[in-house]
Amino acid sequence: MFATPPDKREKYHSRGKVLFAFLSALFGGLVTGLCSMYFATSRFSIEMFLSYFTNPYITLLNLLPPVILSAVFYLLSNRAYLSFIFTNIAIIVPTLINYFKIALRGDCFIAEDIALAGEAGTMLQNYSLFIDKRIAIYIGILAVGIAMLAALARGRFKRKAARIVTAVLLLAASAFLTPLYTSDNIYDTKTQNNGLINQWSDSQKYMSKGFVYPFLHSVKDAFHKAPSGYSESESESVLAAYQDEVIPDDKKVNIVCVMLEAYNDFSRFDELTFTEDIYAKYRELESMGYSGTLVTDIFAGDTRISERQFLTGLPYVRMDNFTAPANSYVWYLQKNGYVTTGSHPCYAWFYNRENINKNLGFESYLFSENYYKERTGSDITWDSALFPMMKELYDNRDTSKPYFSFSITYQGHGPYDSAAANFETPFVESSHVSEEDKNILNNYLSAQKSTTEYLYNFATEMLATSEPLVLVFFGDHKPWMGNGGTVYSSYGINIDTSTEEGFLNYYSTRYLILANDAAKKVTGNKFVGEGETVSVTFLMNKVFELCGYKGNAYMQFTNDIMKEEPVIHRTSLGDSETSALYDRVSYYYRKNFVY
Repeated sequence: MFATPPDKREKYHSRGKVLFAFLSALFGGLVTGLCSMYFATSRFSIEMFLSYFTNPYITLLNLLPPVILSAVFYLLSNRAYLSFIFTNIAIIVPTLINYFKIALRGDCFIAEDIALAGEAGTMLQNYSLFIDKRIAIYIGILAVGIAMLAALARGRFKRKAARIVTAVLLLAASAFLTPLYTSDNIYDTKTQNNGLINQWSDSQKYMSKGFVYPFLHSVKDAFHKAPSGYSESESESVLAAYQDEVIPDDKKVNIVCVMLEAYNDFSRFDELTFTEDIYAKYRELESMGYSGTLVTDIFAGDTRISERQFLTGLPYVRMDNFTAPANSYVWYLQKNGYVTTGSHPCYAWFYNRENINKNLGFESYLFSENYYKERTGSDITWDSALFPMMKELYDNRDTSKPYFSFSITYQGHGPYDSAAANFETPFVESSHVSEEDKNILNNYLSAQKSTTEYLYNFATEMLATSEPLVLVFFGDHKPWMGNGGTVYSSYGINIDTSTEEGFLNYYSTRYLILANDAAKKVTGNKFVGEGETVSVTFLMNKVFELCGYKGNAYMQFTNDIMKEEPVIHRTSLGDSETSALYDRVSYYYRKNFVY
């Protein structure tokens, strides 16, 4: 009854009609891609949208997928309007997820998030979605596009088999585009678009490249390859041999940890001759506590690695995006009744701490935006104000519960000025180096001098408190000293990582664990002496050991690993059976959240 008459059906198959419909479908894909790019701009709006077209890589890599999809969907459905509908479902639905995720949580939608559909549904119960001007305009474009294509682009291919084969071949050919989307060089260099953003914000960096392209680039990081020889049942049974310890109430001490940005005791380098002993107060603190050498997996940057290794006990290869709740020692302490908090006197979006810290078990976390800026009037709070404010936070805590705090400083963050001398007299004799190298080193040391003074005052004041308290300080990595570490070389410091001395000069910092008299009494430990050299991933083990805690099952497992290999570096993971076992079990532990 409703069948199309043969003569009318035939006119839809004319070459002109088919070509027009096919090109219309491609144009629909182009429009879809442009809509996606506009939604990707978030709060940057039209300025960011226009900036995309100043970079041909960004333009091409965002528009190719919707255009290719529109061709494939047209070949499969033989209808231009259906191609437009399906392409919009494939492209705009994830684009809108990204749009709302940025608006509601401040971070972008990445491929790894697809596995978290259940968590996303739960999360949405806490938020109210909205229809704004952009969405209303898009709905209008979608409606007009469907109507026009249905009415005007009615050409259809005759042969079904040829259409299907062509669609499959087109999809197969698209696979050759994969290197464009997976290349880190293209993502980090060729598609730089930093004019409107802060380049240190991963979310803003993502936004600056549109949506389709950075989303597809994130796919390669969504799959975490299992280590060689991995067996889920074997790793599960290894951990099952240990049981979480419950910390007795009468043994609980307050724990305050501070990770110091690029803080290193450069007086330990024999190659440097100091004109002023700026580290004297730090060495005095070391003489009062338990200290040792800390081996990091990073150099001159990527602070998040040391930070999250300390909090989780996981190796470098498990430092992913933490898009969902992840096992950590923070969760363990929270389960044992601790208040879990901390602060960073800089932006909440830095390394996406605002969202990731919640997933690591922090009940609250203070940043510039929600605390420090209101107090200091500055986006970045320096150590002169930071340390007294951390002491104030401790004094004002809820004393009915034990307290765990982890804070990160910013002072000392590189790069350091090479053009100007922001110091009165050099801290190091440097007649044999260039003016630029001298400025870099001494500007860094000027910040170190200030940090050391405020650190000493903070530590001694905190140790005078009456409640049992343990303090933990460590540097996150060696500082940047010129591109390629040129300043180290200029001063004759060996950073050749193929030698043991160079390796430690390049990757090591110091850690310091202090306790007041009340904590020493509760734990029965003196907290003094030179500790062993350990990886950052094992530092919390040392803290718990001194406190007399066994920790959770995973920590007890890593205690046994640490006894065999106290230093497991990212360059040596898996080189021995001990580190290979650690690799396999940490992979299992990272995948299976237990809290």
